[in-house]
Amino acid sequence: MTTPPPTISLERRRTGWDVLFGILSVIAGIIVLSHVALAGVISVLFTGWMLLIGGVVLAVGALVNWSDPPRRWNLATGGLIGMLGFSFINNPGIGLATLTLLAGSLLFVGGILRIVLAFQPGMPKGLLLFSGLITLALSLLVLTGWPASALWFLGTVLGVELIIDGITTALTGRLRLSEAEQTAGATA
Repeated sequence: MTTPPPTISLERRRTGWDVLFGILSVIAGIIVLSHVALAGVISVLFTGWMLLIGGVVLAVGALVNWSDPPRRWNLATGGLIGMLGFSFINNPGIGLATLTLLAGSLLFVGGILRIVLAFQPGMPKGLLLFSGLITLALSLLVLTGWPASALWFLGTVLGVELIIDGITTALTGRLRLSEAEQTAGATA
């Protein structure tokens, strides 16, 4: 008789590490909220470095695989991504204003879409309408105050996210893979 293979499932468990990392995340969020402009600039610098590295990797990959014509476009794409990253690193203030404008625009479009979806049949009207109105109001707050809103918006979002994620992780833990033995219906 063979043993059936174990099944893999997801389960939510909280460990002491989850509580510790959750508390550390909340503390980091509070620190970020006390220095939102600095946190925004650091976020832009991090984003700039990631874009620059990603652009270089794309460009090098295109040069290594030059015989594959579709890969040649990666040289141009990598160059543009790398230049964007370099510009964020070279002038983080403009990068911060650019990312804030982009985020405000995406929030505006998302708010409008949620409001439109709220009036479609079969959709949860109240929740979508409420969510859409809040998102639209937030986008207008960011966009009408731009570029000054760049000084507080990204850092505030990052700080609030760290706090919410920290509380959630500390209270509920994280999803983990667990192996559960399958029980065979028959006994030997």
